[in-house]
Amino acid sequence: MRIIGLLTASLLLVGCASQSTTGGEQVQQTPPQTSAPTEPQPEEESTPEPSIASQPCEDVMFQRAQGTIRAQQSALAQSDFEAARAFASDDFRSGVSVDQFQSIIEGNYSFLLDDPALSFLDCQRRGDSALIRVEVAGSPITVMLYGVVLDSEKWFIDAASVAGSREDVTT
Repeated sequence: MRIIGLLTASLLLVGCASQSTTGGEQVQQTPPQTSAPTEPQPEEESTPEPSIASQPCEDVMFQRAQGTIRAQQSALAQSDFEAARAFASDDFRSGVSVDQFQSIIEGNYSFLLDDPALSFLDCQRRGDSALIRVEVAGSPITVMLYGVVLDSEKWFIDAASVAGSREDVTT
């Protein structure tokens, strides 16, 4: 019985091999054509979305966004996390509860709870959003980036991150 099984397997393997190779040369099998060749289809034209270039913020916009950041900072200095979270964008608030917000601030941005002085360095706007670079006083000085978004004619904080720090050297 084992011999018959081995012979059957060998015949199957030899049969498969003889269909694809002959004398060590490859035999190219092409499927029969059932219809006339089709002309190449033109690629779908996609309309690229217009690129909105970054540009310096207008003075009024920059002042309003600064007001939002300062108001949030004031609430943080009073440990009023609910009020501070109210200055965040709808997207942020929908994904982060007050308790989570408090944990984020206390864990990663505790230096903001000391009510440090803020210096607004620059602002780049792109449509309804802007990126604002802020120096936070302290030792070391912390440089933060705030992403703000415009919603119903008001600016809200969508994201904030530490970009770096430096020692304040005075001579």
